[in-house]
Amino acid sequence: FSVLDSGEFWLSETPEKPSKGWDAALPRICSYIHLQEKATGKKLWYFNLHMDHVGTKAREESSKLVVRRIKEMLKPEEAAVLTGDFNVDQHNPIYDILEQSGIVRDSYVLAPFKYAWTGSFNAFDTNLYTDSRIDHVFVTEQLKVKKYAILTESYRAPKDASKEVKKGDFPKELSFKDYEVKLPSDHFPIVVKAVF
Repeated sequence: FSVLDSGEFWLSETPEKPSKGWDAALPRICSYIHLQEKATGKKLWYFNLHMDHVGTKAREESSKLVVRRIKEMLKPEEAAVLTGDFNVDQHNPIYDILEQSGIVRDSYVLAPFKYAWTGSFNAFDTNLYTDSRIDHVFVTEQLKVKKYAILTESYRAPKDASKEVKKGDFPKELSFKDYEVKLPSDHFPIVVKAVF
């Protein structure tokens, strides 16, 4: 890809300057990059944001602002992707501002193949389950979504006093170490395969 443009705008009433918007607890931004695929000449906008975790009004107004900005910047032959931690799940009316905007759609909804047995937030606890997806990949109609997955990978770390453990009646040569399950983030990664 060649980079045609990049920048950011603040999720606030004054998006052109550093600012905290509405009832937000923290200043938040939406970053973007405009790319052109060298092989085909096709152009793609990529937007990424992190909406406020406290301010309901901030999340609502930020959603409206992002939709307006994408609409202003996008040409009809171009595609766009909007990703991020939206801090609203698919059951929240604020999610509907994006999903029903006529500009972007949730790749989860569009995907004919889904591997997503849990939501996208785990709170660093391997024993929790939720169907809430607060991290989203929205796409414009020029992108055809093929697959969607929430990857629930974990890793093991030795406990302070890790010892050998035997389980059941497995062969005596087979042994385990006493490890602790950990997660690399409090959010699970989302992978989407789409064609432009």
